Amino acid sequence: MPQGISSFYSTNLINFTMRDLQHKILLILVAITIIAEVASIILWVVNPTIPLGKARITLAVDFRIAVANAVVFAALNLMAFLWIVRRNKIGPLFLIAISIINRVISHPIFIGGAHIVFITWTVLLVIFAYLDYRKISKQE
Repeated sequence: MPQGISSFYSTNLINFTMRDLQHKILLILVAITIIAEVASIILWVVNPTIPLGKARITLAVDFRIAVANAVVFAALNLMAFLWIVRRNKIGPLFLIAISIINRVISHPIFIGGAHIVFITWTVLLVIFAYLDYRKISKQE
């Protein structure tokens, strides 16, 4: 095979893999988000209060509010995940919207510096969702 054709194919393969890599990273991030929401539901339901009447160090509200929040956003993230898997243009935009709304709503729910971890995670979701949206938009 001539060198020009070989380099053409390898360059296109690298470009395809990199574009697909961003999509796969987004899917992994959303899947981890859903798993974390479900894990938090289980944690709060199994251990709603700390023994001896001590306040929870992570929640500023009753655990039922945190569970309801996690249930709603686990379902919304699952919807976004399915749209993103199908490469539907709505999926990344929906994920961006619900991620930002979740951060705004959950800010008063949590106490302490743990919220900065959630904000950082949301920034990653928004960045990869935007990249995926831009890629889907260019394909249309």
